[in-house]
Amino acid sequence: MPELVPSSSVLAIASYLMLCMGPGFLIGAAAGLRGWLLVAISPLLTYGLAGVAGPTLPLVGVLWSPLTLAACTIILASIAACTRLVSGRVRPQARTDERATETWAIAEHVGVSAAVAIATTVGTLVTISATRNFTAIPQIWDAVFHGNATYFIAETGQSSPAALRALNEPAVTNYYYPNGYHLVTAAFVMFSERSVTTALEVSFAVVPGLIAVGMAALVRTLGGRPALAGAAALLSCAFTAFPYDLMPWGTLLPFLTAVALLPAFAALWVRLLQVNSNNPYIRAAVLGLSGVGIIGLHPSVAVAAVLIGGGFLAQAWLERKPRSADFRIIGATVIAAGTLGAPLILASAAVAAGPAYDWPTTLLPADALGQVLFMSHAQEFPQWWLALLVLIGLALLRRSPQLAPLAIIGLTFASLFMLAASYEGPVVELLTRPWWNDKWRLAGLWTLCAIPIAAVGVVNMSDLLTLAIHRVQRTALGSADRRWVRTISTATLLAVLAILVQVTDGLYAERNTARLSQAFADGPTVSQDEADAFQVLAQLNPDGALVMNDPYDGSAWMWALAGVQPVFATPVIAGNELPIMESNRRVLFSSFNELDTSRTVQNAVNNLGIRYVILCKGFIAPASDHVPGMQNLDSVTTLQQVFENSDAVIYEIRRPPVSSVG
Repeated sequence: MPELVPSSSVLAIASYLMLCMGPGFLIGAAAGLRGWLLVAISPLLTYGLAGVAGPTLPLVGVLWSPLTLAACTIILASIAACTRLVSGRVRPQARTDERATETWAIAEHVGVSAAVAIATTVGTLVTISATRNFTAIPQIWDAVFHGNATYFIAETGQSSPAALRALNEPAVTNYYYPNGYHLVTAAFVMFSERSVTTALEVSFAVVPGLIAVGMAALVRTLGGRPALAGAAALLSCAFTAFPYDLMPWGTLLPFLTAVALLPAFAALWVRLLQVNSNNPYIRAAVLGLSGVGIIGLHPSVAVAAVLIGGGFLAQAWLERKPRSADFRIIGATVIAAGTLGAPLILASAAVAAGPAYDWPTTLLPADALGQVLFMSHAQEFPQWWLALLVLIGLALLRRSPQLAPLAIIGLTFASLFMLAASYEGPVVELLTRPWWNDKWRLAGLWTLCAIPIAAVGVVNMSDLLTLAIHRVQRTALGSADRRWVRTISTATLLAVLAILVQVTDGLYAERNTARLSQAFADGPTVSQDEADAFQVLAQLNPDGALVMNDPYDGSAWMWALAGVQPVFATPVIAGNELPIMESNRRVLFSSFNELDTSRTVQNAVNNLGIRYVILCKGFIAPASDHVPGMQNLDSVTTLQQVFENSDAVIYEIRRPPVSSVG
């Protein structure tokens, strides 16, 4: 862990939080949200704003920028405020919602806030240490795409999800990739003038804090005790499987950000179910905007949101009869989400209808069960203490019945994890398809649901200790007043939490730092020498011409790191992408090393205006060799080496290809 956090890192986090939470906070406040719920849902509303603005701005010829983000915020906040005024829901609604749950004392708010602050601090310090003060280069597959997508938006201001086809697939007219995460991160790059890699790392550093405040808001909305809210918030930074595992596995930044915001989404949904109103439309519109935020981050998480929301709806209907207001809320939410996010929803549906992904099984069923029970996915040692708390929480869940839907959905994700990890077949493929048949994502979803269950274990252990002390005290001194009982209860909770922090070595901070560091080593994807070569290439190629590269050797990072656009700006999933790839790129992928003799290759080079070539030593796992067209380049006479260091070689195409002459 870092001994001293540089002020630049603190400022970077503060700037990112301002951009991530500020717009959503203003929109939520204008719509009447208050308190914990407002703070928790603010980032998701910001991503919802990005999801609405991204496809819309190009239609009116406006580029994306921090100023555009501010203008869109003012517009949506004004619409929300005016709608509340017209509907006559200004003062009553703003006060009714926050008092719909049990009132917390100021000290209880302070205690829960302290738990959120500790979780946020621990998660931030873990990230700062793993990324060497936000200076490391992410080494995993998806990081290249997220880095170049963020850079592309920051440089061009093109906010449409379809615009990201410029990275690798310019010929695909129906290209779509949800870019809500990249829009907000690009706004941070433009506003702060920080590097793209810093932006990616800061965006992850705040994730434990987003989980923590979301858990606190959800528990409060469900009527849970402050002790339960504080314990859930504190534990949000401790589990390795979420969010830390999802960085070395793919660097799934949009996915894990969306999952981190699910508790806030669930809290808003539960709040709407609690309020029996004839005019729920403004809040339903806010929920719809939140749904657009999830879809704009990662559509697969929207499926999880529906499952969790359905669980809480079923619980509400078991406790009371369905109300007409419930159906108005559902209808208004669907209409609002459809109206605000139609382009995203339609494009996501089209992508969902495409080919399925099927990862090979890697575990025996018994091993998969053990990893689920002991919170040890792909780790040598289980997280024994967290596993114990989860088991206690499940056993005593009847004492916190409001969390039952989350437990049931969490166990569903745990079961899907076991299926994806251990079984093949069409049924498994169908059930796990929304999450790419990816056991890592399913482990993350299960872990998110396990956090409040573990908190139930903490609170019940504290209650048991309180009861024991109370019995001893009553036997020795007689009955005690209520203030004394409350003091003992608070002291035992703090003692249990302190012991937990001690036995887990600071909420597993060292373990999680070591795990997260695996995504930020000096190579094998991009070493410092390769990054230096990118800067040399930027000097050699000042006119911005495309540079030929291998999609698997990490050289695609040259765009985000040095502003040099590569032919292949992301790794290529060859089986899916080569058949639809733009013809020039497809030729170069397989045959660039035939530049001396092939007119087809020469024409492709001329068509793309390529003057320089870079070949790097490292590879993005699981690749271990250069693509066919980039092998044996030292024997291509048309290429002349102009730079070399230990990890990279740069060539210049010295003479015009034969086919371009005469």
